Amino acid sequence: MNNEEKILNILESMQSQIDENTQILKALEHSSEEHKALLDQLNHRTASVEGKIETLTSKVDTISKDLNFVETATGKNIMDIAYLKSVK
Repeated sequence: MNNEEKILNILESMQSQIDENTQILKALEHSSEEHKALLDQLNHRTASVEGKIETLTSKVDTISKDLNFVETATGKNIMDIAYLKSVK
């Protein structure tokens, strides 16, 4: 085998390795794109959940204020009833 044939054999094996590396890189790129899509979806869902939590927090605050008002009104009514009973 002369030097030219040896060089051709080396180049052929290198080409085979380059082709394999190219396939691996394409597979990794595809996987990376899939992961990015999943992360984007997760970010969207997280933002949606955060919005719902803020809405619920606002509603809980409103309910809490309403409950405090009812407690205050109930206490006043109890006092008024006690006063009216004592006046009899």
